[in-house]
Amino acid sequence: MTTLVERDLEVLAELEAACRNHAKHDYLSGWARPLDCGGSNGSDHSYRLTKLVKAGAAEQKQRMPWAGRGSKVYRITEAGKALFYTWKAKG
Repeated sequence: MTTLVERDLEVLAELEAACRNHAKHDYLSGWARPLDCGGSNGSDHSYRLTKLVKAGAAEQKQRMPWAGRGSKVYRITEAGKALFYTWKAKG
């Protein structure tokens, strides 16, 4: 089982906001890139998002299958939303 730390939950919060905003504006079908979650070159966002996938809080897919490594997009799962709202309520 993957143990999540505070930083993982912060990235989960960023993912939730990005996915909600993208769905609202019909952008990337509600999926988000690490960049959309506050990531930048050298940040830990891709690592954290992959960790969230392993924990079942997010799902990922290859954005451009021909690109090989990288180019992944992420979406929060229902379990991830429940985890986010529980964490947020503890504030």
